[in-house]
Amino acid sequence: MKIGFLGNTNNYPFRLAQALRELGYEVIVFVDRPCDEPRHRPEFHSADIPYPYPSWIREIAPLNPLQIVLYPWTLRPVLRVLEACDGVVLNGLALSVGTLIRRSTIGLLTGSDLDVFCNQKLIDVLAAARYRLDRFAGNGVMSRVMFACKRMLFAQFVQLQRAGVAKCSLVDYAIPGLLPDGDTLLEEIGVDEKRRTSFMLTDIERLPMPGIRTDNTIRIFCATRLQWKRPAVGSNVSPLDLKGTDTMLEGLRMFLARSHRPARIRLISIGADAETAKHYVQELGLTSYVHWLPQLTQAEFLDEMTQADVVMENFGPEGCIGMAGRDAIAMGIPVIASGKSHVFERELGEPLPIYEAQKPEEICIRLSEIVNDPAAVARHSARARAFAARWFSARRAAERCAAVFEEACRGSQER
Repeated sequence: MKIGFLGNTNNYPFRLAQALRELGYEVIVFVDRPCDEPRHRPEFHSADIPYPYPSWIREIAPLNPLQIVLYPWTLRPVLRVLEACDGVVLNGLALSVGTLIRRSTIGLLTGSDLDVFCNQKLIDVLAAARYRLDRFAGNGVMSRVMFACKRMLFAQFVQLQRAGVAKCSLVDYAIPGLLPDGDTLLEEIGVDEKRRTSFMLTDIERLPMPGIRTDNTIRIFCATRLQWKRPAVGSNVSPLDLKGTDTMLEGLRMFLARSHRPARIRLISIGADAETAKHYVQELGLTSYVHWLPQLTQAEFLDEMTQADVVMENFGPEGCIGMAGRDAIAMGIPVIASGKSHVFERELGEPLPIYEAQKPEEICIRLSEIVNDPAAVARHSARARAFAARWFSARRAAERCAAVFEEACRGSQER
């Protein structure tokens, strides 16, 4: 059986592709992100993936909504390859071409592909973003005409994206209750509980393990983009991008004011509020503790985590932990985050193995617990790795996807 992939946000689909290959399936992966977006490209995720790519990985021009609506024929070569597959996995903007693919599809929803590009309430916001077309509009009447045109095009794109999600035989998304707005959108689109799953993929077998350290410095790594303000009109408007960075920094300030341990804080200079965060670090008196990192490849990102004693994840009001937090859990590294552990306990029968915190004071308390009780941390880490083995397995997800596609193939043959 041959399985195609289009869309690769944060290399999340690629993890599934690798697991399917290890099960013996033929896989074709289309990469549509440029080299300056390394976290979405396989060669920056796996050391054994060379560039130029092997034949099973193919590079195409980046997808964009206006191209998909105005020039869909430019995707015909890609669609022909995908239609020669027995099943297709779609992610990101690629869901919008799902109805053009006469094969069973599985959707891996990772954020804005659902909560922005399937959200009819955000069409005006999307249309307000600037595109190359805007340079012809100028001001006044032409500007208003251009906005009206873009609004019409984005309305059509949102319909295509929703139709692509609705067509999927299986939709991978956060477990019900974690992201209520996303749950509502899936219900509107017509994706019922039988077609929903939550793979929560990690590379359990490939993840590096933390090293052993002998010094007294506590190493804190922030594993998310830096953002806490509502986005401006026309920018990415996904609620999952609100990471609560201000809450995290205030919690770190409180901890350092009370702790006598030397500390090192590692922050990555990415996110809509990265520059504001740099000023806030100065205001809070954290400058001497913070080391700023440029955008990292995923291999570099994982290396940073292996050197961390604590990983800081999401503290936003509407989100939950993402891939970085799941990787840290699988590596047995303590994670402090607002992870909605009670939802996991309700749905899975066990809580998410993190140090739950929502407010600065809680972050301070959790850091103190980690620093002051290494024996409890060791027990927690063992539980976290076992939890990841049960729920984050890429192999388990690959077996489920293969079964879905095999059933669809049998159904086609019977007809």
